[in-house]
Amino acid sequence: MPSTKPRPTPPLGRGGRVPILLVRHPHYRDYNTLLKLPALDEGDSVHYNVALIICGIIADNSWETGWFARASDGSRVCEPGVPLVAADGDVFYFVKDRGYKYPVYLSWDEWRLPSSDTDLPSHFLDLPIDDPPPTLRNGGYIEDVKGRDKSCRLSAVIDGCDQVHLVPAREREWWDFNMGQSSDLQIESALNGILLRTDLHQLFDTGTWVPMAMEDQQLVAYVVRTADVSNQFAAIWHQTEMQSLVGVDRRCLFARVAWAVLSLHHGFLAMRRLASENLLVRMKDGELKEMAPEVFKQFSRSRSKNPSPTKRPRLQALEEDGGIIVAAELCWDNEADDDDDGGGDEAGNDDKDGRKGRSQHCYDVDDDSALYQRGRKRLRSPEPYPSLLSLEPDQLRMPIHTQRGIKHVSATQQRLERDRDTERL
Repeated sequence: MPSTKPRPTPPLGRGGRVPILLVRHPHYRDYNTLLKLPALDEGDSVHYNVALIICGIIADNSWETGWFARASDGSRVCEPGVPLVAADGDVFYFVKDRGYKYPVYLSWDEWRLPSSDTDLPSHFLDLPIDDPPPTLRNGGYIEDVKGRDKSCRLSAVIDGCDQVHLVPAREREWWDFNMGQSSDLQIESALNGILLRTDLHQLFDTGTWVPMAMEDQQLVAYVVRTADVSNQFAAIWHQTEMQSLVGVDRRCLFARVAWAVLSLHHGFLAMRRLASENLLVRMKDGELKEMAPEVFKQFSRSRSKNPSPTKRPRLQALEEDGGIIVAAELCWDNEADDDDDGGGDEAGNDDKDGRKGRSQHCYDVDDDSALYQRGRKRLRSPEPYPSLLSLEPDQLRMPIHTQRGIKHVSATQQRLERDRDTERL
């Protein structure tokens, strides 16, 4: 009798809900929860430097001067490098001195990538990445990733892998603004890609995990969002060391982290509509602006239950009064990575109608009309059907069963077809 291998028994993960670490903005009195991070590290904690990088990306690229404290006045400073335990309470993210009111980026579209490798967080700068093989001229194209990497850069599995963009291929406008000005690197270059197993690719594109550079020159999969996965996924992959990288641009690698985490503060932006203070933001051109609370009314209806990097706000128009943005239209785009060439929702699924995910329409939420609502258009109720007795015979359409299914024809057409069949007989 042939021997059989035992059935796989992957870990189920922890039971119950995942502990959450709340990070607050200390310079706002109310509605100041900047973001929430799943505490998946040992002891229900978040790695200090990971939290520093994530908050630093959102808060004006401030990771070099950022620090944490357990009190809003900056007291009870968290020791650098010591894990942030969720059970010890909320943390406040500070930049520079305690009195500096730092701005935040509204979304990925406004975020600016550091202009050189030396401006990246030190762990990404020190991460060892081998040069591309000489056979790949200029690093190769995205189609060359499979031959270069050979296997999934997380699981090391050879079969069932996809060539994945780090900066999604649809982000050409962002790419031209950030990368095109400083290098000749193209978005379709293999320097902007890695090989991932299909299921890991899918969750990569929903922002569930990011490639995070750690101490000792290690690159690990770090789970930053748990709404799309079970606890099992974190038990298997969180803090798992990735395979070595070859021919990958480290700025593209870091940009992928920013692409994923610049949606973690959607809840913060949504709640600003209830605040009493203006929000200080950094614009795409580097200018600082203040946004009045009424600007964020759009977020109250548009924010999804599971914010993801594929759905992000775009500032369409501005009205300013003394340098303060008092009116704006914040539209939400649904832009998943197009590596699957199919559109659809962020998981690549079809909608209820069998069609790929459709773009959402943005309306003014202050309009009282029922036709103006955030999300999909509300269909008008159909007009009542007219009485069949009031229709002419040719207006009546009746179902006929054919070899190709059911078709509807008028009574006159049905009578003519019946006469033709009689003549043939």
